[in-house]
Amino acid sequence: MNGGSPDSRATTDPQDELFDLLDAEGRPTGVVKARGDVHRDGDWHAALHIWVGGVDDDGEPFALFQRRSLTKDTWAGYLDTTVGGHLRSGETLEETVREANEEIGLEVSLVDLTFVGRHFIAASDGTVAERELHLVHAVRCDQPLADYRLHPEEVASLVSIPIDEVIALCIGERNQISGMECTRDGDMSTVILSAADFVGGLALDSPYPRLALTALSELLAGRQPESFELRSTHLDD
Repeated sequence: MNGGSPDSRATTDPQDELFDLLDAEGRPTGVVKARGDVHRDGDWHAALHIWVGGVDDDGEPFALFQRRSLTKDTWAGYLDTTVGGHLRSGETLEETVREANEEIGLEVSLVDLTFVGRHFIAASDGTVAERELHLVHAVRCDQPLADYRLHPEEVASLVSIPIDEVIALCIGERNQISGMECTRDGDMSTVILSAADFVGGLALDSPYPRLALTALSELLAGRQPESFELRSTHLDD
């Protein structure tokens, strides 16, 4: 889930970072291109999504969302997947999992994650044509919110939300939900959230958040989630 208008003058995201381009089926094309150009031209590229959730002391399952830093080149300040990172040119998925440690201080390897699906997203805000393949994984971590270590430039805070409530928001059964937010500095507060607070407005016209959160819920319940493949298109391919 990405979007918004990139501005290389205002962002801390390296616009010269190199990505391997994909075709519309997720196959490598052999072409390498800079991040800024990829987001400008709408080329297919890959990203890792890790949905992190846990079970609190009262036995209630929760999902974690990161609040993107105000210096991000897309969707600055919005709530997003717990961990998300582009696959840089030439690197493996195992290497990209480093984003979990870099972004929120969660040390995991690929073997710790459960693959839950592939999501092809093609969307435009009128300025950026984004075509991205999300390789979607889930992991359980029950540690307290304050124990995470947030990246000083990329992540502003983490928000913990009861997973049933956020699924209800995804499918339109709730207009508002509450969560607990912890900033980089460790300040904790209760927040009231609507779909508009999430990347893509929680993509209410796409099943992706619901599918990913349902898979995470299954994992937290000790069951093996069924994997999915989904295409969400909001522009002409």
